[in-house]
Amino acid sequence: MLKLLGMLDLSIALFFILVQWDIGLGIATVLGILFLIKSLIFIYDWTSVIDVLSGIYLFFVIYDVHASLSLIFILWLLQKAVFSLII
Repeated sequence: MLKLLGMLDLSIALFFILVQWDIGLGIATVLGILFLIKSLIFIYDWTSVIDVLSGIYLFFVIYDVHASLSLIFILWLLQKAVFSLII
């Protein structure tokens, strides 16, 4: 289960990058909804609160509201994915 959630984090980080160039908007929307559901299930952990923020921000990026936070959320999700997939 941990590896599956790590793959979800990795795919969200990848789509954060792709969506900025309007690639895969439909898939990013579906993954964003799944990511928000996953984050809300584990909301009692402080990392899930950051995941909720990054999921909401993904929808801002999908609808072309860009800011400098993209790199921070990408790095956050990548480090979570790496730790999930290694452990």
